[in-house]
Amino acid sequence: MSKIKIDKDDKARVILTELLPYEVPMLFSNDGFHSILKNKGKESIISKIKLANSKDFSIPFNYEIRKNDGDSRTLSIIHPFKQIDFIDFYSKYDSLILHLCSKSPFSLRRVSSVAKYYYSASMVFNEDTIKAPGAEIEPEVLDTETQLLKSYFTYYPIDLIHKFFDKREYIKLEQRFNQVLEFDLSKCFYHIYTHSLTWAVKGKEEAKSNANKETFENDFDKLMQKANYNETNGIIVGPEVSRIFAEIILQQIDLDVLKILESNKVKLKYGVDFDIKRYVDDYFIFANDEKILDQILIIYKKQLECYKLYVNTAKTQKRKVPFISNIAIAKREIGKLDDRLFKELFNDFSTDVSLNKIKNPYAISNNFIKEFQAIVKQNELTYETISKEVIRNLKKMLIYFIKNIKIEDGKAEVESFLMIVLDISFYAYSLCINASTTFKISQIIVLACKYIDGNHFELKYTIHSKIAKESDFAMTIFNSRSKPTDTNIDTLNLLISLRKLDDSYLLNESRLKELFRIESALDYLKLNYFQIVTLLYYIRNESIYSDIKNELQNCIEQKFLADGIFTQSELTLLFLDVLTCPFIEDKLKNKIVRHTKLSRDVKAEAQLIVDQISDSYWFMDWDIDIDLEGVLKKKEWGSSY
Repeated sequence: MSKIKIDKDDKARVILTELLPYEVPMLFSNDGFHSILKNKGKESIISKIKLANSKDFSIPFNYEIRKNDGDSRTLSIIHPFKQIDFIDFYSKYDSLILHLCSKSPFSLRRVSSVAKYYYSASMVFNEDTIKAPGAEIEPEVLDTETQLLKSYFTYYPIDLIHKFFDKREYIKLEQRFNQVLEFDLSKCFYHIYTHSLTWAVKGKEEAKSNANKETFENDFDKLMQKANYNETNGIIVGPEVSRIFAEIILQQIDLDVLKILESNKVKLKYGVDFDIKRYVDDYFIFANDEKILDQILIIYKKQLECYKLYVNTAKTQKRKVPFISNIAIAKREIGKLDDRLFKELFNDFSTDVSLNKIKNPYAISNNFIKEFQAIVKQNELTYETISKEVIRNLKKMLIYFIKNIKIEDGKAEVESFLMIVLDISFYAYSLCINASTTFKISQIIVLACKYIDGNHFELKYTIHSKIAKESDFAMTIFNSRSKPTDTNIDTLNLLISLRKLDDSYLLNESRLKELFRIESALDYLKLNYFQIVTLLYYIRNESIYSDIKNELQNCIEQKFLADGIFTQSELTLLFLDVLTCPFIEDKLKNKIVRHTKLSRDVKAEAQLIVDQISDSYWFMDWDIDIDLEGVLKKKEWGSSY
């Protein structure tokens, strides 16, 4: 597995990793924007659009996603031209960020160095390889290297929370302490007061006396404000840069708490009387005395309140040894269940692996599902907690099949295998629809279609029909559970994946309208940027969608009749992507340019701007032949924290 050195002169690489949420449509990214900034090919048009915006702040594109508990969460896309300001900020202050994030002994996810390497998105990751039942899913090399593609910085000691529970250190904590108190913060990022960063770095008094000076803390404070409509109450939720902002504050709170605990008044010794671990805003306090746990919680509450942050009492809980949770137990049982399924599907390991003959594939999938249900029930869990494990392991099983099974294997065996994988995967997916599971089920869809098209074309109807039916059912479930204001990112991503099916499986017009909650022409105006570009990608120039296409184009034009277009992140993104969209005629593109006042009301001048913008993609990749397998691998490799 080869590593590629990062080009340290490429300051714009911050755009790739630090400034977007994980939960976005799979074809949306900053890749095109990064290429444009790196090659400095669009400086004149960027300057022209910047001049059209008279404000020194921007309005982020806010959109709501549904969480597993049924609540909605607001995520944000920072204005693309405000993102540019973060490039110089990181270049100027990355060493100071490293220092300020290295002070707390409690932090499990602190930046430790500037990343030196990345991995090619096209590589076949070792993570996708199964060598035998019970084999390690995440080899040691991945535990140490995954962060190298994900972000500007590397993270220490872990980058993902599940790794904490797998570490030897967690076992040692259980040996030393018999109780743990767990809590998190109530809507941490939404409550962070931007000026509190200056308090954390310099203290309140010094911060007030240096309020107008050009310092790291003042620059970071102002940058976060201007990216968020000049708001000081709350920071943008989603990007990695916001987690760094929060980490600096939470590190100082950790130090304040530690100082109090070790003071002569309290006289507790760190590492002896207690230990504390914090992963972003999730806290784990270990002790042998329940009174110590309560005492530390009270101190934390007071120190957090100084920064206008509050403990989420609803999620505060104490546990005694063994610390292993019902979730961890269930995951181990799911692993054993997957091993048994593997042995049912594949022959004993040899130089030539083949599929076992299966008389009744649905009997196998039904038995697996019943066992899965029993594991959830016995451990008093909800499906959301472990459904991801089932989908994840089945995806690996599919990849193992593709890599090891010969094309000559019989049609019946291949069909049975794929139907079992799809049946179980979609069942688990329907119980836990979120960004992570959607990217995984999309990989299963793309891989299955690719395999069938290249090896068993005679199974195309059976497999495509199964995928289409199960996907439609999952989208119906998800839409029924979501709120009208939710963007339904997962539906958008599933639709993009379904474009890999034969055109005969395209959704009819009424079904498509139903998914986007379109009942009248006015409802098109309620569609946001993500919904519009995904719908355009799905319908393309298909004649069956001509009415939707006309209404959608009218909606797009209407959005550009307002003032202050380029102050808004959403409309700036839409403007740049609509002008590059191959499914929209130049006539409409010209009209949009003239509406924005970027050109005089002259067609030739408007066309020149269209040509300048549209010769390369910005954010939405419109390529209908795009390698979705590579896109999805990249998304999974750079998974959310």
